[in-house]
This record gives sequence, C-alpha cells and structure tokens, in this order.
Amino acid sequence: MRNYRKQREEYRKMGKGYYHLVTDGWKDGCIFNNIAQFTYGMMLIGLITLRYSIVIYDFTLMPNHIHIILSGTGNDAVEAFLYLKRKLNLRLVADHYKPLPEDYGFKLIPIEDKAQMKELIIYLDRNHYEKEFAVPGGYPWGSGYLHYSLFADLLHGKRVSEFGSKELEALTGCRIELPAHWEIHPVLGLLPKSFVNTRLVRQLFTGPKDYMTKLVKDYESFVAIARKCGEENEYGSSELTDIVSQVLLMDFEGKSLSKLNKDEMARLAVKLSKQFNIKAQSIAESLGVSIHLINQFLRSKDYGRGSRLPEKGRF
Repeated sequence: MRNYRKQREEYRKMGKGYYHLVTDGWKDGCIFNNIAQFTYGMMLIGLITLRYSIVIYDFTLMPNHIHIILSGTGNDAVEAFLYLKRKLNLRLVADHYKPLPEDYGFKLIPIEDKAQMKELIIYLDRNHYEKEFAVPGGYPWGSGYLHYSLFADLLHGKRVSEFGSKELEALTGCRIELPAHWEIHPVLGLLPKSFVNTRLVRQLFTGPKDYMTKLVKDYESFVAIARKCGEENEYGSSELTDIVSQVLLMDFEGKSLSKLNKDEMARLAVKLSKQFNIKAQSIAESLGVSIHLINQFLRSKDYGRGSRLPEKGRF
C-alpha cells in the first residue's frame, strides 16, 4: 500500500505531456462483468474528459483492466484514475460483485515520440482480438473501431440534447453537464466518437493499409509494450509461422529452416524467445526440433541466458 501511494505521488509531479495509463490487471475478478457495466465504463471514460484537463486519443476497456492514451498533466491523470476507480467500485458493489482491492493501482508511462505513440495505438487496438474477444475493429468497448471505419461514421445514438436531465443523471450517475452533441447509443452507451480525438491516428498512419498492416503484423512492438505493462501474449500457429518467416527474411537472408546450420538454428531460437517472448515448447514446434534441443540453446552461455541480444536486423 505504501509503495502504491508513493508511486501515485510521483505521478502527480509529472508535467503536461502524452501518457499511456494502464490499470492493474485484476486477477481475482472482473471490472466489467456484463454489457451494462461495459456501457457504464464507456460513460465514465467520457466523463473524465469533462472533469479533468485531459484529451483521449485511444482507449480500450478489457474485462479486468483499462488502457487509455491521453494528454494532460500527471496530476490530472491520477485524479482521473481515482475517479474511475471510485465510480467503478460503487457500480460493482451495487451489482453485488466484490469491489476492487484497496491497493488496486495503475501505471502512467510517458510517451516520448511519434514512433512510441504509433506502437501504443496499435497495441491498444490489437489487445482485444489478441485475447480472442473480437476481430480487428470489431470490439465495441473502446475507440479502436473508429479508425478508418465507415461503419463508425454511420453508427449513431440519441443526442444528449434530446434527453431530460433526470435521464442523464441516471445514465451518468452524476449531475455533470454533457455536451449537447454527444451521442448515447441504447446498447453501446456513450459513443467514443463524441469525445475521442481520432485525428492523431490519421496524422500518424499513411492510410488504412498502413494501419491494418501494423495491427496484424507488428508482433515485435506488441511484445515490447506487453512487457512494460506486465501483460502476457499468446500466439496462434499461423502467427508463429509468420514471425519465423519474418525473422528468416530479415536476419538470415531469407533462408528456409531446412538450410540453417546448428549455429543459425540456435540464434533463431534465442531471438524468438528473447525478442518475441515465445515459449520454448512453441519454438520447438515451429522449428520442427526437439524441446530438449531448444532448452539447450536457451540455456547456453553463448546463445541463451546472459548472452547479449543482437541488434535488430543483425546477429
């Protein structure tokens, strides 16, 4: 608890900038257990843009944690998190679920440049289909489906100006005044196009092909961010095949697996383990060699633990 409070106070000192706010993954429960709770969560994300001086560029609500890319001060980000935690706890208790732990916290990671911002946007928009909740662009509990989507432009809800004050208070759980043009869908709740700044995505990516290619192919960035967030990543067999093909093309002059000597096979196995966080058993299956041999490679002082990871594109 002391470390959590100390970290929170350090975040408060951070100046205005771009940040990735990711809440802890709750291992003992879910923040969002049903559609109604997800809908409420969508409303809360919109409300923090009104209560605090922050701008949201992308976000996703996962069953047991939340990702938000925002700009603002560290103090505003802390206050926004505390508000979300308090309101979500009230909803959980009202719905007869156990509340979040008292020391439930979050990470606030500064975004230093455009490259990091692009990687984070891809990470957030990939997160829900990585966990097999939806296909790319098909997850409603976030802003990922807004990007380059005609469907998002056609999806509408009832404007705030058409609601009565009592209706809005029931939907928001507070008396804060919402902008008249915001739209609330009967099932999806507050539509993210009401409050998310989507212009940044179109500035960072050259077009829908660039965005989608990185969404489904940029495994390396996804793994790097997952490590920072303390999240795990899993690959399907087709993704493993794709990753091996990419590494062979970039680092082994396009050689086929059958043409690699033992030294090259060892270096390939270590790269798959260190750079892509692939488990030994999966590496063995992908390369068509025994798990015993892969473990030898990973334990080797020349290739495995303690050895220096080669620079990207070189060994």
